[in-house]
Amino acid sequence: MAEEMTRREFVRAAALVVGSAALVSVTGCSPKAEEQKAAVGTPSARFGRDEDVSKRVLVGYATRTGSTVGVAQAIGETLGKRGFAVDVKPLKERPSLEGYDACVVGSAINGGQWLPEALAFVQSNRAALGTVPTALFCVHIMNAGDDPKARRKRAAYLDKVRELVKPSDEGFFLGKGPTAGDTSLIARWAFRAFGGAGEGDCRDWERIRGWAEQARV
Repeated sequence: MAEEMTRREFVRAAALVVGSAALVSVTGCSPKAEEQKAAVGTPSARFGRDEDVSKRVLVGYATRTGSTVGVAQAIGETLGKRGFAVDVKPLKERPSLEGYDACVVGSAINGGQWLPEALAFVQSNRAALGTVPTALFCVHIMNAGDDPKARRKRAAYLDKVRELVKPSDEGFFLGKGPTAGDTSLIARWAFRAFGGAGEGDCRDWERIRGWAEQARV
């Protein structure tokens, strides 16, 4: 019996190690993914009109694979339609907050938390962000369910950020999952086994824009 249990434990541990390694490659934590991030474009954009606007808003974002770029632009476009003058900028460029009446700051999730440049931006601008409405958003591909466990893990993505600034609003949006064209079968299996939300582009544009229409900024 002891030998049988040892074998079971070995199989379980081996599966966990293989699955974890595969999951790392899928979620962008691997060295290869770090090398590829330099090729991802991080454009700026402007929405709305500067003349006679009620508010100027900065939408700052951090991305690794590029899916957060589209989310940030959709948020900026929607805020522009609300009558705001909106600048969408990558946080790695450390945009100034001077002249803005509100901020929307977001990041892709890697290792269960914001990317380093996003957290660094909030840390560096903590005082200024505390004087204007600051909404936060996350782009993730894990913990997408509506059950208490998934909601708790999702909310924890912002734990370190909430220590620095009190958000006026929070948004959680799905990004992109692995596909057969860019990920091995074992990696996709591990992704699903560890709670991955789906394969391919899972961004819900209606939900993203709906959040931006109501966001408190």
